[in-house]
Amino acid sequence: MRRIPTLDGWRGIAILLVMFTHAQLGLFHSLFENLLIGKHGVGIFFVLSGYLISSKLLEQDAIDLKGFYIRRFSRLMPCVWTYLAFLVLLGMVIRIRLIGSDLWSSLFFFRNYFPTRDSDSVALTSQFWSLSIEEQFYLVWPAVLLFCGRKKAFIFAAIGVVGVAAYRFTHWDAYNNFHFDTRTEVNLDGILLGCILAYAMRSEAVRSWFERNARWALAITIPTIIWCTARFHYLVPLTENIAVALALGCTSARTDLLFSRFLEWGPLKTLGVMSYSVYVWQEIFLVTHTGVIGMALLPFAAILSYHYIEQPGIRLGRSIISAERPTQKFAAVPSRGGGDCRRGPSTL
Repeated sequence: MRRIPTLDGWRGIAILLVMFTHAQLGLFHSLFENLLIGKHGVGIFFVLSGYLISSKLLEQDAIDLKGFYIRRFSRLMPCVWTYLAFLVLLGMVIRIRLIGSDLWSSLFFFRNYFPTRDSDSVALTSQFWSLSIEEQFYLVWPAVLLFCGRKKAFIFAAIGVVGVAAYRFTHWDAYNNFHFDTRTEVNLDGILLGCILAYAMRSEAVRSWFERNARWALAITIPTIIWCTARFHYLVPLTENIAVALALGCTSARTDLLFSRFLEWGPLKTLGVMSYSVYVWQEIFLVTHTGVIGMALLPFAAILSYHYIEQPGIRLGRSIISAERPTQKFAAVPSRGGGDCRRGPSTL
C-alpha cells in the first residue's frame, strides 16, 4: 500500500504522551492529575488505527478477510505473548506474582472490562485495555466492510460516532474515573472517526479541500487538541477526536507544511515506528517505581522487541500469505504479427 506520510510522527507523539504519564510513577511514585495526558495519546492511536486499517482495506478490490487476520495476528501476537510470558517467568524468579487473574483478559483481549482494582497484578497489564479495544475493532470492522458494503459500513460508522459520543456525554460522571474509562462503549468513536476519514480521503473533492485549507485548519485543530489534553484527564471528548481526525487529514494531504515536516523528523518517526513495542513493554519499566534505571532500560527492551519479535512476526505473516496464494503461471502467446510473443496467463 502507498505509504501515508506523517503517520509515524503522529504515533511518536502518541507514545510520548503515554510515556510521560507513566514516567510519573517511575520517578515520583505518584500520578499527578493535572499531568494525566496518556489517555490522549491513546486517543490519537485510536484515530490512527481506524484511518490506517480502513485505508488499507479500501485499497483492496475484494477484502481478503483471511489475509487481514493473518497479518494482524502475526503483527500483534508475538510481542504480546512474549511480554506476558516474561511477566510469568520473572514472577517465578523473584517469587512475586506479577500477573494473576488478569492473564486471561489480556490474552483474549477483554482487559478493558477487567477491573484493575480487583486484579492480582501490579498494573503491569493495564496497557492491554487499549490493545483490547483495537483487537475488538480488528475482529469486527473488516467483516462489516465486506458484508455490508463500503457505503453502508461508513453510514454505520457515522451512526456509531454519534451514538458513542452521546452515550459518553450522558454518562460522563459514571465513566470519568480510573476504573470505567477504558470501556469500549465510551472510546469507540475515535476509531470510527478514523475509518470515516479514510473513506472521505478517497474523494478527490475532500483531498482538495484539505490541500487548500490545511494551514488554517491546523491552526484551529492543534490548539483544540492541546486544550482538550489539558482540560480532560480520563475520557477523551468528541471534540478532540474530531480535531485529531482533521489534523491527520491535513498533514496527510499537505506534507510541505511546517507541522508536517516536524512529524517527518527522523527521531520522532523512529519512535513512531517502534511505538507498538514501546507501548507493550513500557509498563514494566515505568510503573514499577524503577525510576531513572527503568526509563534508561526501556529503549533497549523496545529495540530488541521490535527487531527480534515484532519484525520476525510480520515477516512470518507475509510468508504465510504468500505461500497460500497460488502462483500465476504464464505461457507464451503468439502476437498477431507472428514474429514476437507476449506473456499471458496460462489456462492450464
